Parts: sequence; structure tokens; C-alpha cells
Amino acid sequence: MADNRITKERVATHWHYGWWKYAIWAALTVFGVSMLFTVTAYHPPEEHVIEAYLCNGFADATKFQEDFWPSLLESCPEQEEMLALNINLSEEDYYANMQISAYMAAHQGDVCLLPLEKARQYAMDGADGIYLDLQPYVDSGALNVGEMDLSRGMLAREDGSVSLYGIPTDTLYGLLDYSCTPVGGLICVMNFSGNDDTAVELVNQMIARLSTDKPEGYDEWLRKQ
Repeated sequence: MADNRITKERVATHWHYGWWKYAIWAALTVFGVSMLFTVTAYHPPEEHVIEAYLCNGFADATKFQEDFWPSLLESCPEQEEMLALNINLSEEDYYANMQISAYMAAHQGDVCLLPLEKARQYAMDGADGIYLDLQPYVDSGALNVGEMDLSRGMLAREDGSVSLYGIPTDTLYGLLDYSCTPVGGLICVMNFSGNDDTAVELVNQMIARLSTDKPEGYDEWLRKQ
């Protein structure tokens, strides 16, 4: 008769040679549970999520999100989530350029603060192919631009006509509170947003909050950059 007794020595031998089977089983279990929660978790619909990409140099996206989300939610209570990311395009980083290209190809992102030259580059085949025309929102009063010089935000459509497709940030000195240099930036709303009115409201709040007085010594500081 076979000796099937469980002894301390047999258990020790079993674990010595078979521990990896239990490790794999545990890993697969954790992975399966994680996938189950990921698949079944609630995801807000696109029109209830606002995404802002801050790409004109370094920016503290976490602080930006924390500051703007409460007021945006108050104005647009149907919104469920706001995401802000910093994708630094000012240093010609290959990864950053690939990242923003991938997001645009996937039609992700609602509001983008872009370097002016990048914004123009993306609009080479017509600004209306990638950005939302902001002039109707200025005309209706939904976008309050005050006395801002908007000339740099005027871009050509595919048919050659020109309209307002971006808000220049050169005088939005409040961006400095987010470690972001205002000069040479353009705030655009993407035409594939699916959340146009909320995106425009975020831009409106950015203009209102970031239109601060020029800090003392700013011009001298800028010349040294």
C-alpha cells in the first residue's frame, strides 16, 4: 500500500519544488480581479469629461486641475471628471511629440495650450480641420476676451478664409502660478472634443483667472530665459 501520509518533510519538499505554481496562480488571480474591475468600472461618457493638455513648456498640471475643476463643475454641473496633463512640446522631445500625436489621432483632448508654432503646424491643412472656431463664442459673449490682442490666434481655414482658432497667452501672466511661461502660447479647443461648450467655458475661466497684472521684473526675467 502506498504511503500517502502528509509529513513535515513532504510538505517542505513540495513547497521547495512547486512554489512557482502557486506564485503563478496568485499572479493570475490578481490580474484577473484587476481586469474584472477595469472592465466593469463606470466610465463617464465623453461629453461629461473635460481634458486639458498644457503643452507650452513645463506646467504644474495637478495644481491647474485642482484650481479649475471646482469652478468648472459649478458652471457645468453635468460634468463628471476633469483631467489635466503636461506634455512639454517646447523642447522638441521625441516622446512628447509622439504622445500628443497619439492623443490627437485617437481624438482625445478638449483644450490644448500649445506653442504657437506647433499650433500653426497642426493647422497647415486648415485650422477648421483640427480646431473649433472660437469667433461665434466671442460674438455671443460665451467667451469674454476683453481687450486682448487676438491677432496671433487668427488662423486660415482649408478654403483660405481666416477666423479665430486660438487665444494667445502672452498676457496671461497667471500661468506663472503653474510654473508655465505665458509667452508664445495659444489656447485651442479641439474640433473633435465632443464637449465644445464645456471646453469653451474652461477657456473662458482661464482667461478670467489668468489675466493678472504683469509681475514686476517680468520683462527682464524673460530676456534671461
